[in-house]
Amino acid sequence: MDITAFAQILSFVGLAFIVASYQQKIKSRLILCQLAGCGVFSIHYLLMGAYAGFLLNTIGMLRSIVFYKEDRSKKSGNIWTGILIALFVAAYILTFALFKTPATATNLILEVLPTIGMCILTISFNMTGTAKIRALGTMHSICWMIYNIAHVSIGGIACESMCMISIIIGFFRYDVKKKVRE
Repeated sequence: MDITAFAQILSFVGLAFIVASYQQKIKSRLILCQLAGCGVFSIHYLLMGAYAGFLLNTIGMLRSIVFYKEDRSKKSGNIWTGILIALFVAAYILTFALFKTPATATNLILEVLPTIGMCILTISFNMTGTAKIRALGTMHSICWMIYNIAHVSIGGIACESMCMISIIIGFFRYDVKKKVRE
Protein backbone atom coordinates (compact mmCIF):
# COMPACT_ATOMS: atom_id res chain seq x y z
CA MET A 1 0.00 0.00 0.00
CA ASP A 2 1.42 3.39 -0.92
CA ILE A 3 1.56 6.36 1.46
CA THR A 4 -1.27 8.26 -0.22
CA ALA A 5 -3.66 5.32 0.06
CA PHE A 6 -2.69 4.84 3.72
CA ALA A 7 -3.21 8.56 4.35
CA GLN A 8 -6.66 8.41 2.75
CA ILE A 9 -7.61 5.44 4.97
CA LEU A 10 -6.42 7.35 8.04
CA SER A 11 -8.66 10.24 7.10
CA PHE A 12 -11.70 8.00 7.47
CA VAL A 13 -10.62 7.07 11.00
CA GLY A 14 -10.32 10.79 11.77
CA LEU A 15 -13.73 11.30 10.20
CA ALA A 16 -15.31 8.84 12.65
CA PHE A 17 -13.96 10.75 15.66
CA ILE A 18 -14.89 14.20 14.37
CA VAL A 19 -18.41 13.24 13.34
CA ALA A 20 -18.94 11.51 16.69
CA SER A 21 -17.87 14.68 18.48
CA TYR A 22 -20.93 16.60 17.29
CA GLN A 23 -23.24 13.91 18.67
CA GLN A 24 -21.95 14.34 22.21
CA LYS A 25 -24.26 15.93 24.72
CA ILE A 26 -21.45 16.58 27.22
CA LYS A 27 -18.80 19.14 26.26
CA SER A 28 -15.86 17.10 27.65
CA ARG A 29 -16.77 14.11 25.45
CA LEU A 30 -17.13 16.39 22.43
CA ILE A 31 -13.61 17.72 23.07
CA LEU A 32 -12.09 14.23 23.56
CA CYS A 33 -13.49 13.12 20.22
CA GLN A 34 -12.06 16.28 18.64
CA LEU A 35 -8.66 15.47 20.19
CA ALA A 36 -8.60 11.99 18.66
CA GLY A 37 -9.81 13.30 15.31
CA CYS A 38 -7.16 16.04 15.21
CA GLY A 39 -4.45 13.50 15.99
CA VAL A 40 -5.43 11.19 13.16
CA PHE A 41 -5.97 14.03 10.69
CA SER A 42 -2.61 15.54 11.63
CA ILE A 43 -0.85 12.37 10.46
CA HIS A 44 -3.10 12.20 7.39
CA TYR A 45 -2.22 15.72 6.24
CA LEU A 46 1.50 15.21 6.88
CA LEU A 47 1.47 12.10 4.69
CA MET A 48 -0.50 13.98 2.01
CA GLY A 49 1.97 16.90 1.99
CA ALA A 50 -0.78 19.29 3.13
CA TYR A 51 1.39 21.00 5.72
CA ALA A 52 -1.04 23.66 6.93
CA GLY A 53 -3.49 20.87 7.74
CA PHE A 54 -0.75 19.00 9.58
CA LEU A 55 0.33 21.98 11.68
CA LEU A 56 -3.19 23.18 12.42
CA ASN A 57 -4.40 19.76 13.54
CA THR A 58 -1.33 19.29 15.72
CA ILE A 59 -2.14 22.58 17.45
CA GLY A 60 -5.78 21.44 17.49
CA MET A 61 -4.69 18.52 19.69
CA LEU A 62 -3.14 20.98 22.14
CA ARG A 63 -6.34 23.02 22.03
CA SER A 64 -8.40 19.96 22.90
CA ILE A 65 -6.14 19.09 25.82
CA VAL A 66 -6.24 22.66 27.14
CA PHE A 67 -10.02 22.94 26.97
CA TYR A 68 -10.58 19.45 28.33
CA LYS A 69 -8.27 19.82 31.33
CA GLU A 70 -8.69 23.50 32.04
CA ASP A 71 -11.45 24.23 34.51
CA ARG A 72 -10.95 27.92 34.25
CA SER A 73 -12.34 31.33 34.73
CA LYS A 74 -13.56 33.33 31.76
CA LYS A 75 -10.33 35.36 31.91
CA SER A 76 -8.12 32.24 31.76
CA GLY A 77 -10.20 30.85 28.90
CA ASN A 78 -9.77 34.07 26.95
CA ILE A 79 -6.00 33.96 27.52
CA TRP A 80 -5.81 30.38 26.21
CA THR A 81 -8.01 31.30 23.25
CA GLY A 82 -5.63 34.15 22.39
CA ILE A 83 -2.55 31.93 22.71
CA LEU A 84 -4.06 29.21 20.52
CA ILE A 85 -5.18 31.68 17.86
CA ALA A 86 -1.63 33.10 17.81
CA LEU A 87 -0.30 29.55 17.33
CA PHE A 88 -2.72 28.96 14.44
CA VAL A 89 -1.55 32.17 12.76
CA ALA A 90 2.09 31.10 13.32
CA ALA A 91 1.27 27.74 11.71
CA TYR A 92 -0.06 29.57 8.65
CA ILE A 93 3.21 31.49 8.36
CA LEU A 94 5.29 28.34 8.95
CA THR A 95 3.46 26.58 6.14
CA PHE A 96 5.26 28.93 3.76
CA ALA A 97 8.50 29.54 5.69
CA LEU A 98 9.27 26.05 7.00
CA PHE A 99 7.68 23.77 4.43
CA LYS A 100 8.45 26.02 1.45
CA THR A 101 4.87 26.07 0.17
CA PRO A 102 4.93 28.57 -2.71
CA ALA A 103 3.30 31.85 -1.64
CA THR A 104 1.06 32.18 -4.69
CA ALA A 105 -2.26 34.02 -4.39
CA THR A 106 -4.10 30.69 -4.59
CA ASN A 107 -1.99 29.10 -1.85
CA LEU A 108 -2.24 32.15 0.39
CA ILE A 109 -6.04 31.90 0.20
CA LEU A 110 -6.29 28.10 0.41
CA GLU A 111 -3.97 27.82 3.40
CA VAL A 112 -5.67 30.64 5.34
CA LEU A 113 -9.11 29.00 5.16
CA PRO A 114 -8.41 26.14 7.60
CA THR A 115 -6.55 28.65 9.78
CA ILE A 116 -9.72 30.71 10.00
CA GLY A 117 -11.70 27.52 10.64
CA MET A 118 -9.46 26.49 13.53
CA CYS A 119 -9.68 29.98 15.06
CA ILE A 120 -13.49 29.85 14.86
CA LEU A 121 -13.63 26.42 16.49
CA THR A 122 -11.21 27.54 19.21
CA ILE A 123 -13.45 30.48 20.04
CA SER A 124 -16.38 28.07 20.23
CA PHE A 125 -14.54 25.82 22.70
CA ASN A 126 -14.36 28.77 25.09
CA MET A 127 -18.14 29.02 25.06
CA THR A 128 -20.57 27.23 27.29
CA GLY A 129 -23.08 24.89 25.72
CA THR A 130 -22.74 22.53 22.80
CA ALA A 131 -25.32 24.47 20.72
CA LYS A 132 -22.89 27.34 20.21
CA ILE A 133 -20.07 24.91 19.41
CA ARG A 134 -22.25 23.23 16.78
CA ALA A 135 -23.21 26.59 15.24
CA LEU A 136 -19.60 27.73 14.85
CA GLY A 137 -18.64 24.20 13.77
CA THR A 138 -20.61 24.81 10.59
CA MET A 139 -18.36 27.73 9.60
CA HIS A 140 -15.31 25.67 10.54
CA SER A 141 -16.47 22.85 8.25
CA ILE A 142 -16.98 25.14 5.27
CA CYS A 143 -13.40 26.45 5.56
CA TRP A 144 -11.98 22.93 5.82
CA MET A 145 -14.19 21.62 2.99
CA ILE A 146 -12.56 24.01 0.51
CA TYR A 147 -9.07 23.06 1.79
CA ASN A 148 -9.83 19.35 1.53
CA ILE A 149 -11.14 19.66 -2.01
CA ALA A 150 -7.99 21.53 -3.04
CA HIS A 151 -5.73 18.89 -1.44
CA VAL A 152 -7.84 15.94 -2.64
CA SER A 153 -8.40 14.63 0.86
CA ILE A 154 -11.22 12.18 0.25
CA GLY A 155 -11.77 11.47 3.93
CA GLY A 156 -11.50 15.17 4.70
CA ILE A 157 -14.20 16.00 2.15
CA ALA A 158 -16.40 13.20 3.51
CA CYS A 159 -15.65 14.32 7.07
CA GLU A 160 -16.74 17.89 6.52
CA SER A 161 -19.85 16.76 4.62
CA MET A 162 -20.74 14.40 7.45
CA CYS A 163 -19.87 17.02 10.07
CA MET A 164 -22.35 19.42 8.56
CA ILE A 165 -25.01 16.69 8.57
CA SER A 166 -24.02 15.66 12.10
CA ILE A 167 -24.20 19.25 13.30
CA ILE A 168 -27.71 19.57 11.86
CA ILE A 169 -28.77 16.28 13.52
CA GLY A 170 -27.22 17.37 16.83
CA PHE A 171 -28.96 20.71 16.51
CA PHE A 172 -32.35 19.01 16.15
CA ARG A 173 -31.64 16.29 18.77
CA TYR A 174 -30.50 18.62 21.51
CA ASP A 175 -31.14 22.26 20.70
CA VAL A 176 -34.56 22.28 19.01
CA LYS A 177 -35.85 19.49 21.25
CA LYS A 178 -34.68 21.45 24.31
CA LYS A 179 -36.47 24.63 23.16
CA VAL A 180 -39.69 22.71 22.48
CA ARG A 181 -39.64 21.41 26.07
CA GLU A 182 -39.11 24.92 27.51
